[in-house]
Amino acid sequence: MPKTLIIDDDPHFETCIRAHFGGEAGGDDNSFIFAHNSLEALVIMNEQTEEIDIVAVTIDSDDIGGLGIFKKLSDKSLRVPRIALTQSRDLAAIRQAMNQGAVDFLTKPVEILDLLATLKKVYADCEHRRNAWKTESQLAAIRREMDLAGSIQKRILPDTFPNQGEMDVYAQTTPAQEMGGDFYDFFDMPDGNTALVVADVSGKGVAAAFYMAVVRTLFRAAAPAAANPAACLKEVNRLLIDHDIPGMFVTVFYGVLDANTGTLEFSNAGHMPPYQITANGDVKIIEGAGGVVLGFDHGVPYTQDSLVLNKGDGLFIYTDGLTEAFDEQRNQFSEERLIDCLVENRSLAAHALTINVLAFVNDHTGDAPQSDDITSLAIRRF
Repeated sequence: MPKTLIIDDDPHFETCIRAHFGGEAGGDDNSFIFAHNSLEALVIMNEQTEEIDIVAVTIDSDDIGGLGIFKKLSDKSLRVPRIALTQSRDLAAIRQAMNQGAVDFLTKPVEILDLLATLKKVYADCEHRRNAWKTESQLAAIRREMDLAGSIQKRILPDTFPNQGEMDVYAQTTPAQEMGGDFYDFFDMPDGNTALVVADVSGKGVAAAFYMAVVRTLFRAAAPAAANPAACLKEVNRLLIDHDIPGMFVTVFYGVLDANTGTLEFSNAGHMPPYQITANGDVKIIEGAGGVVLGFDHGVPYTQDSLVLNKGDGLFIYTDGLTEAFDEQRNQFSEERLIDCLVENRSLAAHALTINVLAFVNDHTGDAPQSDDITSLAIRRF
């Protein structure tokens, strides 16, 4: 029920309102309080700021001062719709009142039904604005939370890379939204080798980001005790099934790198096969150890394979958001363009290679919105 403050020095107007409601200043749908001069109005507005929904103020009385009265409030702001009351139809005065913030006006003598209809309309508009302000405030709060969550997600990804001896490693990820489902990870194994993970969770946004955090944690928990990469994938899949997260799955390329020999033992759970860049500039796809995505009980055993990075060789691992990046005409970046890019940049270090590939992708997509997360990891043996 809206509460309306009537600031008016015409006793007849107050009498009409009270008479309509049987002597009470209000009814089932409206409540009224009255101020007969500027002093009374300022006291009420200062004391009942949170309770007043609408103010109707006369613009014809020198003692009240029209809408200028709101400028006299002490250290407070009354954000309520204001209705101008006038005894004349002076368009200049009405226009001035509207310019000073009035949302509507009523001319005296005011019919009660006209008053109630105007209050109903103004209050409905007011509630609409309040709901809009509330929605905007809620969206702003959600945006702040999303930005914070996105920042936290970026911080949990390694920013120090396992560059040892002749081995140069670098990775980067660019989410399509504030939070993404792609991730990369590196961690030390008990035998001194380095485990590396590149993964792509189904979907994007918050759900994918949470699932990504779960998968990353499970890999770090399962890998040290696993006999080999295939066994690690099997254990992580079992743990994901135990978590019973419906509708989610993840593709993973997982390997264990011996930095001294350049040997990489790996397994692939439905992920894009990586490319090996040989010292002489050839680019070949690594299709071994293919398997099924993680996240459901498929009963298919995981296999593993190995490759050796000789001096001058490189390896490029990525997620499908890279090759499936669209330009404004919906043309994909494609594996063919990726291969051309790898050939052109075959002699670069891992950091420069990943940066240049992403630059090629961005040049292809132009102003088209990013449709999927993009992650890449490069290894170069010098």
